[in-house]
Amino acid sequence: MRIVVAGVSGSGKTTIGTALAQRLGSTFLDADSFHPAANVAKMKAGIPLDDEDRAGWLDILGAELAKREDVVLACSALKKAYRDHLRELAGEIHFVLLSVDPDDIRHRIAHRGEEGHFMPPSLLDSQFATLEKGEDMEEITNVGTPDEVVDRLIAGLKS
Repeated sequence: MRIVVAGVSGSGKTTIGTALAQRLGSTFLDADSFHPAANVAKMKAGIPLDDEDRAGWLDILGAELAKREDVVLACSALKKAYRDHLRELAGEIHFVLLSVDPDDIRHRIAHRGEEGHFMPPSLLDSQFATLEKGEDMEEITNVGTPDEVVDRLIAGLKS
């Protein structure tokens, strides 16, 4: 099964995705590690990525997903068009949107520390503005321990 754990920056994609992959015995991939240097530099400068910036990145992710049957990818997948493109490249994918209160996310991002992410808190509003929830993804609230969230996520996959 190919699963993409989606959501805005700071929603817990990497934490939940890693725990889910371990539980399922699947490969875990973090989409952030596939961003071209130009995208990372743009985000570090506080400039939101546009569709053109994301196009090549999504192609890379789709190719990575297509190589594997059992994989969990942590990826923002904010727009339905992005999710559709990944499906075109890799086949069937189950998308799970991690939902977190925006104030909690702002707190998480602000406290990532020096070793934290290249995505500055100033870009969070652009991510919320870009996010397109849809029937093509299951929404899970990321509240509780990672194990509790993974339990709910797996229960949703089984239903």
